[in-house]
Amino acid sequence: MTDCKPWMVEEKPPFCYVLSKRQAKKEAFMKHPWKGILRKTLKITGIVFGVIAALFVLLIVGIYLFHRISLQREAKLISHKGQYVEVDGHKLNLLIEGEGEQTLVFLSGYGTPSPILDFQPLTERLKDHYRIVVIEKFGYGYSDEIPGDRPLDEMARQDREALKQADIEGPYVICAHSASGLEAIYWALNYPTEVNAIIGLDMAVPKQYDYMGVDLSNARPQDWEDFKSENDLMCLWLYKAGLMRLMNAKDIFPALGSQYLTKEEKEEYLAIAYAKYGQGLDSTILREQWMTERMLGALRGLCDGPLPDVPTLFFVSSDPMMEMQYGSIENWKKMHQEYLTEVSRGDMILVDGGHYFYTEMPKGTAEEICKFLEGEK
Repeated sequence: MTDCKPWMVEEKPPFCYVLSKRQAKKEAFMKHPWKGILRKTLKITGIVFGVIAALFVLLIVGIYLFHRISLQREAKLISHKGQYVEVDGHKLNLLIEGEGEQTLVFLSGYGTPSPILDFQPLTERLKDHYRIVVIEKFGYGYSDEIPGDRPLDEMARQDREALKQADIEGPYVICAHSASGLEAIYWALNYPTEVNAIIGLDMAVPKQYDYMGVDLSNARPQDWEDFKSENDLMCLWLYKAGLMRLMNAKDIFPALGSQYLTKEEKEEYLAIAYAKYGQGLDSTILREQWMTERMLGALRGLCDGPLPDVPTLFFVSSDPMMEMQYGSIENWKKMHQEYLTEVSRGDMILVDGGHYFYTEMPKGTAEEICKFLEGEK
């Protein structure tokens, strides 16, 4: 106490006193109440966001673990159908059934995980009249996964080699769904003696790029790193982490809603889908979107060159997806009408159904195919 000033010992000066920590906070709040409110709000907000983040992480981990466990369980549902042939040192699967003078070769659209099951409602109604071959390209159905890009000419070469290995001689009627229509056109142009006719099941045509506003002549090829950076995040979360399982599978794969597949067949179809897509960018299917120089070259050749003059039957759907891609459903119809003006014999059937209409109405589709091939059109 010797160092204290006299007045500190004798008496406290007016308005000078020692405050406790709590009293100091109270006085500060009384002077600036908004600071205290803001501080509490930020604290509560931080806690809330922390809880949400923790729950989100737990949800993602839970979905991922469920996805991986389910893949192991679902593998038991997959039972091989068809026969394997060796192409480029890998196994490519074909389903061969039926008898007849004409051979119908079915090519599935992009991303269809199980072509054999997808086409089954239709092929079951055709196999009594024709020899049926369903090609499951590499990465599809029971076929092997392979590395590298997937240019159009390479897929056509591999499919032709598969038919050769299976002793399936041409000429063929190519029944192509969606994006495989471009392969059918390429096939007929470059190997005309092998193609008797094209049956387009809502198939792609070269003119579609004009309606999409894509200038292929000036399009630049993608290297692998560019393609990967554009798609890696989506593939990681949607496919590898299993978020795809939260989506309505029937919206993605309409065959799952078909009355012509059994419950067991639908379960196998979905098991194949999750197994294929669950590999992310390691899957052969997803790499079909990789626009390499070779792929662009093949597409430019189709768009700039003539069309194959073979008998052609188009089934054209009214799927709302076409309106989003090409501006209107009328544009989707129009590009097919324009195509048919270039062939000697062609017809178009407008279908009141979705892109996978043949899984919804296989009987009528089969009847129209038979009529066309028997020359009744």
